[in-house]
Amino acid sequence: MKYNLKPDERATLELRGLYEKYGYKKYKIGKFEEYSLYAANRDFIAGDKVLTFTDLDGRLLAMKPDVTLSVVNNTRATRSKSEKLYYIENVYRENKESHAFKEISQMGLEYLGHINRHSILEVIVLAAKTLKTIDSDYLLEISHMHYTVHLLEALQLGESVYLEILNNIRQKNVTGITQAASRAGLDSKTTEILCQIPFLYGEMSKTIKKAKTMALNDEMLQDIDELQEYCSALRSLGYSKNLQLDLSMVNDIDYYNGIVFRGYIRGLPGCVLSGGQYDKAMKLLGKDAGGVGFAVYLDELLKGTQHPSKYDVDAVLLYSEDEPLTSVIRAEAVLQKEGLSVRTETSIPDCLRYREKYVMKDGKPVKEDETC
Repeated sequence: MKYNLKPDERATLELRGLYEKYGYKKYKIGKFEEYSLYAANRDFIAGDKVLTFTDLDGRLLAMKPDVTLSVVNNTRATRSKSEKLYYIENVYRENKESHAFKEISQMGLEYLGHINRHSILEVIVLAAKTLKTIDSDYLLEISHMHYTVHLLEALQLGESVYLEILNNIRQKNVTGITQAASRAGLDSKTTEILCQIPFLYGEMSKTIKKAKTMALNDEMLQDIDELQEYCSALRSLGYSKNLQLDLSMVNDIDYYNGIVFRGYIRGLPGCVLSGGQYDKAMKLLGKDAGGVGFAVYLDELLKGTQHPSKYDVDAVLLYSEDEPLTSVIRAEAVLQKEGLSVRTETSIPDCLRYREKYVMKDGKPVKEDETC
């Protein structure tokens, strides 16, 4: 049977099977969360507006703007007891275009507890497999955010200049970097290195080689060595064709650490997957454990070109009112067993698009040549 599934519906079905093969268990949380969780962690969530309401007991609750934060808040994972979870949830965020709240569908997974290099590599591999499940023409960008962070920390900048340069690196704004570096009194060589960070992206081997030549300290070299280890593993597993590095990718430094990544599908306008390591977020929420995971933005999958189905149903089965009901049900089952979707009617509804027409004769479905 050919199901007329939308891209997000097909992805959800296939990805559930993928995640469960790796031992991830479906996790369900409520639509509401204490507003204080998001008020205290606004930098972790996308946007600064949260949809709130007062519960019957007087508590201020929020419609979830983020799933990972709720998972972290409720997990019982520790460094000696890991949890592997996946979810299919809706979040509620401001639509920047309409200035109204929008319900957004997400799917993702979280590895919580004892996080080592195998855990991180597994999640990166699953991110690649997720994108490939959606479409084989995908791109997964990977970064080690400590590389840029360790560079900026070595310069001993004031907090405001530090954050200004960091934001300009994220935006690949070379002019902004140059101006901030000048105000901070940095020399031309250091400024040149900072201006090269936004362009540290591309094929894995070449980008790693260039990043090593730009490293100013041992910490930066160690970051690149760790990133190279993952790249070598991914290459040996056959993923290098769809991967590239982007060392200007630095998520919020108060919550994320280490490896971060984003995924894209050709023909879709925005990022469809994002994730990384968030040990800092776990610590901020009082959890003695690490965390790594990603989210898939299912709504983004609907923004590509969708080809409408030519037919509403594979087959229409016509029967008369005096036909025994059991005969009609059995006739439906015969067609369904052949892999057809069936619409059973006494007459053909107006505008119904069907591929094959069957009529009941002697208690059996008989095909007629007419199509619609």
